[in-house]
Amino acid sequence: MATPTKKMTSDEKVMKRRSFLQVAALGGGAVMLSWKDLAFAQGRGGAAPALKPSNFIKVAANGIVTIMAKNPEIGQGIKTTLPMVIAEEFDVDWKDVRVEQADVESI
Repeated sequence: MATPTKKMTSDEKVMKRRSFLQVAALGGGAVMLSWKDLAFAQGRGGAAPALKPSNFIKVAANGIVTIMAKNPEIGQGIKTTLPMVIAEEFDVDWKDVRVEQADVESI
């Protein structure tokens, strides 16, 4: 004889917090593993080109340091901040640091 099935109450239909966290962690792990595979698939074309600081910073014989900045000055202080950082790192006077606007494609 078949046993009657018990109807679930509304409290039993609600997912518990622990069950939700377990399912979310399992799903998140699966997503991370799939993204890792995509990242390796993107890198099969060869090694990334090496970063050359000479593309961005030029030091002249007279001590003038020129920075090629791709970001335009639109109020965030990029043409003030970059010379300050370069002057500090290269140990030169701030007045000897110049900023030139680079083309978007050149950098």
